[in-house]
Amino acid sequence: MELTAEEKEILKGSKAPGCQLAMEILVEIGEAYQAPRLIPVESAHIVVSNYKSSCEAGIEILEKFVSLGAKAVVPTTVDPAGIDLDWSESQKIPKDLIEKQRKIGNAFRSLDFIPSWTCLPYFFGQFPRKGDHLGWTESSAVVFANSIVGARTNRETAGMDLAISLTGRTPYHGLHLREKRWGDLLVEVNLQRLTREHLTILGYFTGLQAGTGIPVLIGMEKALRLEDYIGMGAASAASGGVALYHIVGVTPEAPTLKEAFGQNPIPRPILFGPQQLMETKKRMCTGQAGSLDAVMVGCPHYTLAEIRDLARLLKGHKINPKVRFWIYTYKSNILLAERLGYRSIIEEAGAEFIANTCMIVTYAELYDFRRIMTDSGKCAYYAPTEIQAEVIFGSIEECVDAAVKGEWLGLF
Repeated sequence: MELTAEEKEILKGSKAPGCQLAMEILVEIGEAYQAPRLIPVESAHIVVSNYKSSCEAGIEILEKFVSLGAKAVVPTTVDPAGIDLDWSESQKIPKDLIEKQRKIGNAFRSLDFIPSWTCLPYFFGQFPRKGDHLGWTESSAVVFANSIVGARTNRETAGMDLAISLTGRTPYHGLHLREKRWGDLLVEVNLQRLTREHLTILGYFTGLQAGTGIPVLIGMEKALRLEDYIGMGAASAASGGVALYHIVGVTPEAPTLKEAFGQNPIPRPILFGPQQLMETKKRMCTGQAGSLDAVMVGCPHYTLAEIRDLARLLKGHKINPKVRFWIYTYKSNILLAERLGYRSIIEEAGAEFIANTCMIVTYAELYDFRRIMTDSGKCAYYAPTEIQAEVIFGSIEECVDAAVKGEWLGLF
C-alpha cells in the first residue's frame, strides 16, 4: 500500500506503541485486501463489547492496547454489553462473567471510547453524512449507514475495529469504493401496504436471496419511519450478509434504477408478494403453538418511538404472570421513557426494561426458556442457537396479545 508520510512515521513509532501496533494491523489487512491506501474515517463503532462473543481474546487485545498507551483518535461508540449490571436479576449471572464484563468496560474507559452500549450509534452523536467514511462493525448499524444515510463503511471485524479507532484510518476497499456499491440483485415488492412487520419480513427475505450481495428494491413507498428501516436492515444483515441495499428513490445513491445498478446489468426481478411474505414469516418461526415463556423485543435496541408504541399497546392490560416480557434498549432511553410516563405504563403491565445489552449477547439461555416470541428478524435468526429455545416471530401487536394470553395460538 501507498502510505502517507505521517502513516510511515506511525509505523516507525512516532506515536504511542498502541497506535503503532494498530497501524501495523491495518497495513497487513489492507495489503491482504489489495487496498491501494488507507483513508481517514469520521468515526468508529466497536463490537468487542461483550464477553459472551469476544471471550478471553477480546479482553486480551483490549488490555494489550491499554498497556501500550493507545487512545481513540476519532469518536468511538461501543456495541451492547453482555450484562445489565443494574438489572435486579443480574445476580443470576455467574460472578466471574460479571467481572470479565467489567474488565471490558474498564478498558473502554482507558481507550476513551464512548460508553454508549448500543447497536444504534447514530443516536449517540454519531449520525453520519452522505459520503462519510466510517469504521463500524455492528451489522445493523452498518447496513443503516450505507443504505439510508449514504455513508460508506464495510462490515468490519472485531479487532480491526479497534485498529481503525486508534488510528482514525481504514483500508480503502470494498464498500468505500463507488464501483463496489452498485446493485447486483433486484427485488420487486408487490404488497398493497407495508407495515413494520412486513418490512422486517422483507428484510429477512432479501437477506436470504442476496447473501452478501447488494440488493436493489423497487415498489416501496418512500415515507417510512426510521424504525422501519432499522428493523428491515437488521433482518437482512442477519439472514444474509447484507451490508448495503438500495431502495430506489430512498437510498441517496439510488435516485433511479439505472443509478442503483451503475455499470452492472439490471437482472430480472425477484418477486416479494403476499405468498413470499407468508412463506418467509413461517420460515422465521421455529416453534409451534402453545404456552409461551418469554417475549423479547429490542434487537436492534428499541427507540423511544417504539417504546411509546409499546406503552400504548400495553396500557390497561396485564401480561400473564407465567410470561417474561423484556424490552432491550440503552439506558438514556429508559430515563426518557420514565420522564414521559411510558415506563410506568409498561412496568405496571408486567414488562421489564433491560439496559445496554440484548437477548443475543446476554445470558438469556440461563433461564431455560422453551418457547419465546419476538418482533425482531435478527432475534428470530440468532435466538434458536444463542438462547436455545423455540422462536416465534410476530408483529409487536401479536407479541403483546400472546404475552397477555400466555400462549401463542399459531394463527397468523
